[in-house]
Amino acid sequence: MNVTPVFLNQFHNQAERILHRKGNFTGPPLEMTIVLDHNLCAEKLCDCVPALLRCLKQRSEIFRNVRLNVTDWIGDSRIENGVRPMLSVITGGCFRDGRTGVQEKRIELLYQYLKFYHARSKLIVLVTDGKYRVGDEKAQNEALKPFLERKLMRITVTEEGMELS
Repeated sequence: MNVTPVFLNQFHNQAERILHRKGNFTGPPLEMTIVLDHNLCAEKLCDCVPALLRCLKQRSEIFRNVRLNVTDWIGDSRIENGVRPMLSVITGGCFRDGRTGVQEKRIELLYQYLKFYHARSKLIVLVTDGKYRVGDEKAQNEALKPFLERKLMRITVTEEGMELS
């Protein structure tokens, strides 16, 4: 997959906007979360996620010392979390485990998990294929408020490339 410089610039600008919103980022060390959708194959994740993190680390001093939470979104009932060094994610070390295949997932359950367990993160990046469903619109909106909607950046990976949403 080709990650264009234009997309990387848009991604970096969006991350800076999120961090510098009023009341969000107060200084180092930064804590951020990246959510990896297991519906995506490991090859696609190995192509796009290291490029995104490398872009952040190269362009901004803020991202040089980061506590990086990596959340694996496997299914509705299985969401796993771990703290990993950013360098191990950039080198692709965390993508070696097997993928479970495509499962139907509900996004509001992920949002509720993120709201409960990752409230300290100042930036949350969701890397997904976009093939999830909204089971309960009210629960989704409730989970996004009051802070998650201001910290969340969704990246949809398609055959053509990546899109910010």
